[in-house]
Amino acid sequence: MKKTSFWVYVILQVSTIAAFGQQATTPFSLKSCIDFALKNHLSNTIANNEILAAKEKEKEALSGYLPQINTNITFDDNLKRQVSVIPAGAFSPNEIRVQFGNQYNTNATAQLDQVIYDKSMLLGLKAAEPNNQLAALRKEQTQDNLIYNTASAYFQVLVYVEQEKITLENEKKYRELLDILKLRLDKGVIKKTEYDRTKSTLNNILSQKSIIQANKAVALNRLKNVIGMSLNEDISVLENINYEGITQLERDNSLDVNDILDYKIQSNNILLQELDVKRKQAAFMPTVSMYGRYGVMSFGNDFGKSFTNWIDFSSIGLKVNVPIFSGYRKNSQLKQSEISLLNARTNLKLSTESMNLAFQNSASLLLKAQTDLKINKENLTFAKEVFESSSVEYQKGVSMLSDLLNADYSYKEAQSNYVNSLINFLGTRLEYEKSKGNLKNYINQF
Repeated sequence: MKKTSFWVYVILQVSTIAAFGQQATTPFSLKSCIDFALKNHLSNTIANNEILAAKEKEKEALSGYLPQINTNITFDDNLKRQVSVIPAGAFSPNEIRVQFGNQYNTNATAQLDQVIYDKSMLLGLKAAEPNNQLAALRKEQTQDNLIYNTASAYFQVLVYVEQEKITLENEKKYRELLDILKLRLDKGVIKKTEYDRTKSTLNNILSQKSIIQANKAVALNRLKNVIGMSLNEDISVLENINYEGITQLERDNSLDVNDILDYKIQSNNILLQELDVKRKQAAFMPTVSMYGRYGVMSFGNDFGKSFTNWIDFSSIGLKVNVPIFSGYRKNSQLKQSEISLLNARTNLKLSTESMNLAFQNSASLLLKAQTDLKINKENLTFAKEVFESSSVEYQKGVSMLSDLLNADYSYKEAQSNYVNSLINFLGTRLEYEKSKGNLKNYINQF
């Protein structure tokens, strides 16, 4: 390689490393991931659109009580005008046939209609506010789902982070142990089988590390998908999580269903259904409206005169519509609405029981998860002490390799039990806070 080419190569490598350093992303906290999801996930956009649609429905309901103005323009060419017959004897001994009207008629009218009283429309206006509240509650529910899914995906990444830390720690210890055994093997102090068994254990750790890193990459991609981030973006999570603070818990066995979004949404739907029943009942009541009409018309037997000889006219009036019989259609609609209301109230009772059941079950599972986590953490501490003690004794030559491997097996089992109990606790705690409608407050502590 020429000297110039060598330095060009070095400059390119340095530039690449510098560019990589600039692209390195700042680790995302759980709160940062949730903020990103609430801002960028498409489901949040859909929820915002539903709020806008609810406001447009409110305008639609209001429009029924505003003046309605319509225009109508017609042009008729009476190709064959109707003949009227005057019987004989009235004006002549013979019947007289007369054609009235003109061949061409042009009419232009404008009419204003104004509703004065329509109870069904008034109830529609009253339904606008709960309909807006329903859209807002559904947006809040969408946000809660985003928070829950993001936290669940984030916790899964943290689990693999912890597993990776443990694996790296084990790898480091076994590499150090293997170096010592290599020196002993070279001096003929130990058998090759002891070295090979330790080397095999290290290889197993390396294989496990590879699997964990692959699972971690998959979990990170899932997290990016959940928060609405492109899969091409780089993301990492904060690793210095205060698990001690997270696992501290003051349980409250009381549940107020009014704090749960599902209960609020169903209650709001019942209110809307009650208004719908009242609207169906109002369909049997009279409606009153008024109108004003103004128009011009022109006619003639010549095509040109039908657009020049204009005569105007106007009228105002009052309309009262009294429903008498609709073929049982309105009565059937009312019955359907009443049945829907009855079902909505029954479903709310069933949902309330299910909410209480979910809360009680999640509270019991959380207590068990907290207990298991505490026990497994203590066991991990004991197993680590035993392993470190066995490692020192083996290095001093006062114990056998089998004793060290047995302590190592117990230590790895304690590590696995601790990580599994941590996974279970984080997931159970998430379900518990969701079941009592306290998910946002819980997440704010991270």
